[in-house]
Amino acid sequence: MGQFLEYVKIAYKSITSNKGRTFLTMLGIIIGISSVIMITGLGSGVKNALDGALGDLFKGQTYIYSSNGDEYITVNDIEYIKETVPDLAVCSIEEYLGGTATSVKGDFNVQYYMVNETYERYAVEGLLHGRYFTEDECDRGDNVAVISEEGAKAFFGSTDVVGQTILVDLGYDILLEYRIVGVRKAKDSQLMNMVNMMGTPTIKLEVPYKHFVNETGETWPIDSLYSMLISSDSPEINETLKRIVKILEARHDVRGENCFTIDSFDSYMEKINQVIGYITMFVGFVSAISLLVGGIGVMNIMLVSVTERTSEIGIRKALGARTGSIMTQFLAEAGMITLVGGIIGVILGYGGAEALCLLVGAIAKIPVHISVNILVALGAALFSAGVGLFFGIFPAKKAAALSPIEALRQE
Repeated sequence: MGQFLEYVKIAYKSITSNKGRTFLTMLGIIIGISSVIMITGLGSGVKNALDGALGDLFKGQTYIYSSNGDEYITVNDIEYIKETVPDLAVCSIEEYLGGTATSVKGDFNVQYYMVNETYERYAVEGLLHGRYFTEDECDRGDNVAVISEEGAKAFFGSTDVVGQTILVDLGYDILLEYRIVGVRKAKDSQLMNMVNMMGTPTIKLEVPYKHFVNETGETWPIDSLYSMLISSDSPEINETLKRIVKILEARHDVRGENCFTIDSFDSYMEKINQVIGYITMFVGFVSAISLLVGGIGVMNIMLVSVTERTSEIGIRKALGARTGSIMTQFLAEAGMITLVGGIIGVILGYGGAEALCLLVGAIAKIPVHISVNILVALGAALFSAGVGLFFGIFPAKKAAALSPIEALRQE
């Protein structure tokens, strides 16, 4: 151990004797390691940010679609599935119409959602004021509604608007009045970045679907739905979805005809994360090429060092230094250069990844936090040392193979 430390001291003196050349030799390693750390840190940070931002909105939610124009999902189908399939948080119609509403504050666009009472659990943020409409109110088609927090602020100037009324114009002479029974709490990102359409604030209303049917006489929300919304926290959600499809096929007598399709948010997120992972791996691989370049630079400088120190090697061998000792000394120099370069690269990579995450977060308006496994950073530093040892073998062997007589003759 003492002899190895002596080699390390000799290597340190040799490296520090020419600081400028040593730094330039390290530069390729520093760039390679820092690039890999920055890319993997940013990629993981963006993936986690997307998982968090979109997961809060849609995690566990799935739509089951009618795949052709012959078979439609009906409200009776939804009610039957809601009663017979356990562990469903949401089992609802979700039909959307656009409308307008007017108050003393001006005209507003309205996102008008016809749903049932299970839609209360569509989003995790819950209610800020009041309550959600009940199953009985939905079955009767009462004129009750839940308004979004940002919509309440825009339309009424306050969020505590339970008991207030709003008149919605859906066009084609359809005017529907609703009594507000609840206010849906806004997500932080939504509250800070209220959506504006053509300069006009937008209101989201969730209403019992049957009120629209009762008032207009339209039956399409009951007997001709293209989709239904399913949400469940059950770990067996995939089996549950397959069961629902089988129920629909049996009720419509279309077994095996693929008339109903499962469209899951989780599957989309899996594909998005997979793409981000591939991009991160590719860019990280390209960045890692600089490690190869840096390793070649180390080998080149070590060859120069062997040439410059030929007489030193000859004297040491003449005094009895073994071939293995000479080789170990030069390998120690190469490993030390790349290890130090790797450590500097890790530090710069962490700093660069943090800066990139802040920049991307500021542009995308979502919090993006660096995510780098400490084992990855440690592995990168050790890998850089391995690169130095690998590319230092040839110069070390060349130095160790020198004949003392030939080495001294070249003085």
